[in-house]
Amino acid sequence: MTLTLLACGSNSASHLALNHNQDVSRLTPTIFHPSTSIPSTSQIIDLVSTSAHSLLLLSPGSDSDGGKDILLGAGMNTFGQLGPRCALWDDVKPEGRWKEVDLVGDLGLEGDWEPIKIASTWSTTFVVHQRSVPPAVAQQDVGGGSSASGGLNSTERKEDDQPEQIVLSCGSNDFGELGGAAPLILNAPSPIPISRPSQRPTIVDLGLQKGDTVEMIKGGQRHVVVVISGPNGQRVMGWGASRKGELDATSCGAAPGSGTSAKGKCKGKGKSTAYPPTSPPTTINLVVPEGERIVDIALGASHTLVFLSSGQVIGWGSNMKGQLTDIDQLDNVIGISATWGGSYFLTSTGNILSQGSNTHSQLMRSSTTESRGQITVPEGWKGKRIVAGSEHLLVLATKNGEEGLWAGGWNEHGNLGLGDEKDRSSLERVDIPSGGKIKGLWGGCASTWVWVE
Repeated sequence: MTLTLLACGSNSASHLALNHNQDVSRLTPTIFHPSTSIPSTSQIIDLVSTSAHSLLLLSPGSDSDGGKDILLGAGMNTFGQLGPRCALWDDVKPEGRWKEVDLVGDLGLEGDWEPIKIASTWSTTFVVHQRSVPPAVAQQDVGGGSSASGGLNSTERKEDDQPEQIVLSCGSNDFGELGGAAPLILNAPSPIPISRPSQRPTIVDLGLQKGDTVEMIKGGQRHVVVVISGPNGQRVMGWGASRKGELDATSCGAAPGSGTSAKGKCKGKGKSTAYPPTSPPTTINLVVPEGERIVDIALGASHTLVFLSSGQVIGWGSNMKGQLTDIDQLDNVIGISATWGGSYFLTSTGNILSQGSNTHSQLMRSSTTESRGQITVPEGWKGKRIVAGSEHLLVLATKNGEEGLWAGGWNEHGNLGLGDEKDRSSLERVDIPSGGKIKGLWGGCASTWVWVE
């Protein structure tokens, strides 16, 4: 087992997978449970970490050709966020090591489903699963022989070869984050009452058809947004908390049906429009100019950022901290990220801009202003990638071919990896144990994660 994943920050639920429940302020290697068999060439696809649980999605790598992706979890399972309550482990104690999670094993679903994407809100988990060949097709002789159903012609085979996807949710449901239940699950309750945690994983009813693929799925504090690609292009859906316009692209001027580029023109401190506190899965009417595509999304506690292939940024939801003000005026953007109440933008020149909440130096400046400003990158260094945690920012920067990790903002739990718990109003360099090369970088709820080789 050669995969090295480092973590630091909040760990009261043992969800840093360090085999204890103490916060750590230095990047520390995470631990895999002895029962978890990980191929030596495993690669990390994605990682999410929230209030008390973490998820890790791995590809088995080249020495397991044809093997399925592997889903692991660590931390609390109080709300069933890691599967049927207490089914992952023998008792209710949190698991302090990465351990394999199976969300489809007892759902009565036919076929061989593989986890391919993950997301999480405060205490709810979302996993996109895919099967390439439905069981009815796999049982037939696709080589041209006869079968009980008479075989398949080439047209039928092409249609059945399209991937089929589902989104499973499990965990708390305080704001309808579970997304209701689709009728595909045997004996599943539908709908799931608000505030009742899951008894078992359930399928989020997104109306996915064969050939539809979930390109992106992201969780904020209490709402979820997905980008789905189908025969007619991309569409955006969301569910969960909605009182602050989290699921309405018109709440900040992204006008559907206008035929023009959507705008993020939040000028004031929020809108007076009355929204329901929660919403089931609903289509977000976002206008994307012809010829452009959504290439990334980032969610704060109650706002959403969308990054288009043209470099334009669109946003909606709460603007109480100015996190969306005038974002339509940005140019040369190549990357976006969001803290709970802030928005961050990486430009093609390597500069980093920030706006929004600055109560704990999250914007990396000494003043408390919430308006947009530039984060000072140490002299000679150029920002290459930005990643936000709940209230802190991580910057992967380069200088003359050298890469370095820098961090700033809120640091109450040692989540900046700087050896203490003091907030930082400017970027400081983070020490990487053994000087390993950074292959992946993630920000969680008061936590930082670094994959090194």
